[in-house]
Amino acid sequence: MVRGRAQGGTTAPGAAVALAAILALVCIVAGLVSGRPDAVALAAPFALLAVAARTVPHVPGGPPVHISADRRTEARGPRLRLLIAPSEAPGTASRGLVATILAAPGRMPDAVVLRSDEECPLLVGGPLSGEHDVLAYGATRFTADLTESSAFVACPPVRIGVLPPVGVPLARPVSRRLVGLAGTHVSRRPGEGAELRSVAPLHPGDALRRIDWRATARRSTDQDRLMVRRSYADAEASVLLVVDQAQDLPATTADWFAAGRPRLTVGSLHVARAAATTVAASFLAGGDRVGLDDLGGTRRALRSAGGARHLEQIRARLAGTSVVPRRRRRRDPVPPPGAVVVVFSAFLDAEPARLLRLWHAQGHLVAGVDCVPPLQSGGTTTAQAQAVRLTLLRRRLLLEDLRKDGIPVFVGASADARLKALTADPPKATGGAPAPAPHGADLLAASGPGLDAGFRLLARRAGRRGASVGRPAGAAQAASRGAAEITDRARGGRTS
Repeated sequence: MVRGRAQGGTTAPGAAVALAAILALVCIVAGLVSGRPDAVALAAPFALLAVAARTVPHVPGGPPVHISADRRTEARGPRLRLLIAPSEAPGTASRGLVATILAAPGRMPDAVVLRSDEECPLLVGGPLSGEHDVLAYGATRFTADLTESSAFVACPPVRIGVLPPVGVPLARPVSRRLVGLAGTHVSRRPGEGAELRSVAPLHPGDALRRIDWRATARRSTDQDRLMVRRSYADAEASVLLVVDQAQDLPATTADWFAAGRPRLTVGSLHVARAAATTVAASFLAGGDRVGLDDLGGTRRALRSAGGARHLEQIRARLAGTSVVPRRRRRRDPVPPPGAVVVVFSAFLDAEPARLLRLWHAQGHLVAGVDCVPPLQSGGTTTAQAQAVRLTLLRRRLLLEDLRKDGIPVFVGASADARLKALTADPPKATGGAPAPAPHGADLLAASGPGLDAGFRLLARRAGRRGASVGRPAGAAQAASRGAAEITDRARGGRTS
């Protein structure tokens, strides 16, 4: 989904006049209701501002051109379709010309000259996800005979927001300590559910539909007590997604050292957005609750909730994430009790690994997602290549230490199938044979299972850990019947 807007020019002061009038009216009403003349006097500056703004004549004007999203064409792939149209200006000739200078990130500027009554479509490169400035432009007007011209107006850039895609549904590993009140997972507490817990005599508060007549006939010899089936309560899982937006590592190593305005290339933040959206959609589809937080604490955390509307809120929040330097937090994020915590990071420093170990020690089911995209080497100097190699080597050591501590780390690039098409083919040597791999190519390749396989393994491991709670229904019923038969035999031996 693409959300785009173009901003430019000056706006009429209607909004400021309305705001000043509303504030003046609020102050007057509050002063009259409370009986305080000072509150009424506070409305005087706002009233004077509104009157002054209304008396000043407003000269309509704006940018010579207007660029907007072309609604006739749906944006598909890495390119977007925009529409450039000259704006009407009072006092100008109807057959004038408008010259526009266009500059896309990472490309040379270009010029377009249009008549004042024509439109022109534009194709610009767009991001895979997130909010980015895709086009900067400015324009000036000329008369038809090129004898007169207006001043050049630099307009605000066109900013496009693209929601991250939703990938293939994943497995849903859950913690052993579920505290939800309703859901599809088996918890450890007794309550309403489908998993058998025990067969016991009827007590006040037990539902009559829970009476097991076969167990009553078998275990109550004098027919003086009723036996009920008790079960484990079903609960929903709580999931906390933590996104590290301290870095946005480009897929091309040459862009790591590029100065100036960055190009619209695939980065680690896009991988984090796509992977987090896929994980959130998988858990929300099963009725679980998902929350979203930032590792640096720059924005307020998105509370845990469920439903399709909450998924759109998560996608909108992820689309708005950008590179923000990490600041020191007063306290670490606190996951809900019995939550599944997934950290999406490039693991360029030790902070994400520290939090994963901390939450793992607290008993949460944790996992890390490596958000570095498929890297492409080339275009770097010898010193830059050595810096890349040292950075990737340190990152791999951090990931290996996490795996040794029992914390799984998955490859997040598998969440978006488009990343495979963006990976460049290996260079060819003379003669058509593949060129030898560059020094340090083993560090460029991602290590670890993909997102789909990793979550299946994590769900299987969590199921083995909670085997005493999450057994199949058939096995639980057979075990309960066997225990009941053993109890009946022992009771019959004692009575005889």
